[in-house]
Amino acid sequence: MIEGTMAIYLLISGITSLIFGILFLIAPTGFWERIGNFFNKPVLFVESQLRAYNFAAGFIFLILGTWLIFLALEDSQIWFLYVIGAAFVIFGLLYIFTPNWLVRFSNLSGRVIITFDQIAIASRTSLGVVLILAAVYIFFKLFVALR
Repeated sequence: MIEGTMAIYLLISGITSLIFGILFLIAPTGFWERIGNFFNKPVLFVESQLRAYNFAAGFIFLILGTWLIFLALEDSQIWFLYVIGAAFVIFGLLYIFTPNWLVRFSNLSGRVIITFDQIAIASRTSLGVVLILAAVYIFFKLFVALR
């Protein structure tokens, strides 16, 4: 049996999937382009906010990275902390020794070849069918669980 809160979550997710699936099938391309243009605006520019604190951020990343690597040395079951710790150490060194690396990387990665919006708009019919099928599956599972 399923709890009431989980049933509400499943109902909301099924309805949402069904609504967006139908919208993807019937709404024209211009509608989705306007929605994408409305929501694709930067809210926070991280590189400009961190520029004043590059050394402090790098130092904190170094401390966290070495701490995570030390934890991974203590217990072999958390081996994945080596990778996370190494990433923190690399980013810490980048912040300390090349403080403008994030600005350069942001400028380099700001050149977009194709966006997810363009892919979703181009294949909106198949995406709509997949969302409708997902909604049907969610409603079926909810029906079976509530019986």
